[in-house]
Amino acid sequence: MTIRTRFAPSPTGHLHIGSARTALFNWLYTKKNKGQFILRIEDTDRERSTPEATQAILDGMTWLGLNWDEGPFFQTKRLTIYNKYYTQLLEQNLAFKKEGAIYIKGDPGKDIDDFVIIKSDGHPVYNFAVVIDDYEMQITHVIRGDDHLSNTPRQIHIYKSLNLKPPKFIHVPMILGSDGERLSKRHGATSIQEFQKMDYLPEAMLNYLARLGWAYGNQEFFTTEDLIDKFSINKLGKSAAVFDKEKLDWLNAEHIKNATAPRLKELISDEYKKNNNIEAILDLVKSRAKTISGLNKAISYFIEETIEYEPKAKEEYLTQKNIELLQILSSQFENISDWTIENIESTVRDFAQQQSLKAGDLIHPLRVALTGAEVSPGIFEVMALMGKNLVLKKIQTIQK
Repeated sequence: MTIRTRFAPSPTGHLHIGSARTALFNWLYTKKNKGQFILRIEDTDRERSTPEATQAILDGMTWLGLNWDEGPFFQTKRLTIYNKYYTQLLEQNLAFKKEGAIYIKGDPGKDIDDFVIIKSDGHPVYNFAVVIDDYEMQITHVIRGDDHLSNTPRQIHIYKSLNLKPPKFIHVPMILGSDGERLSKRHGATSIQEFQKMDYLPEAMLNYLARLGWAYGNQEFFTTEDLIDKFSINKLGKSAAVFDKEKLDWLNAEHIKNATAPRLKELISDEYKKNNNIEAILDLVKSRAKTISGLNKAISYFIEETIEYEPKAKEEYLTQKNIELLQILSSQFENISDWTIENIESTVRDFAQQQSLKAGDLIHPLRVALTGAEVSPGIFEVMALMGKNLVLKKIQTIQK
């Protein structure tokens, strides 16, 4: 049997992280089992569904890397298919018309009353359309939020009335905010688009969403390939997951730290991509960044001529005496023909010795002059990647 799952959002707003997690669980299960993942847009709510929301969902899925094998299918374009099935129910006396709508007969033995399957405007209600679509699309497994548990008895009743085999249903608990209430806008960002704008990596977002309701021992960090390899529906949690932004921040930093330089180069500001040393710079600073904007900031002093000093560091290290020493030192730098870490370091240490100073007495002011900060990667590595011309220019134009 080929595993076929689906993600079937309603286009009434942006892609919520709860919906994105549902999509991810279906996608992972499909990938793990070499099946097919179908995207279906459930747009029968004509008053609330919008093209803009549809595009936001597609964009969010694309950003996350949740590629689909078939679709997107739109329910509003499948009305003739639903017509065939409700006509069958009418002909078999399992449904009836009332006040312009069509009702399916219930099952009193299971506390299921008669209920509407086709509205008076000719459009199917959710429970009817989803049953027909899942059957027509040969969906084998439906992984969805437990807010759909109340829909399941009616859907099973429709399957049985049409003599169709239902898929396997797996319901996952909802996502809660830190206060134990269902996650909503009052808890902060809730849509994938918002997190994208906040500089999170899609890999980190997938990792975090997977851990909201699924576990693999105590492991927290997963690449997308890891998730596919280790995912199991048997490991889905039974209790609600709590959204923890601090953990998301930590995972984002871990994904930046573990990303390759070429991958990070795709994400940084276009102006920085042109630098000849950019991949080496990224490898040097990536462990210090938590977001892409933080990564851009960490890169900036390697490339930008202007510099923003930390006030405390400037006051402590960029004294008039130190500035004069650095400007004398810069003339020594001008004599370096082969601009390497080793040659830069030996020049600094030799100059310190000549001035009867400790090397640190020069290194700290040098770091502040070049990076604006009291803490940075190794200053000799920084200088080698910054380039001789920019180093000289920054020293000669230290702001008093």
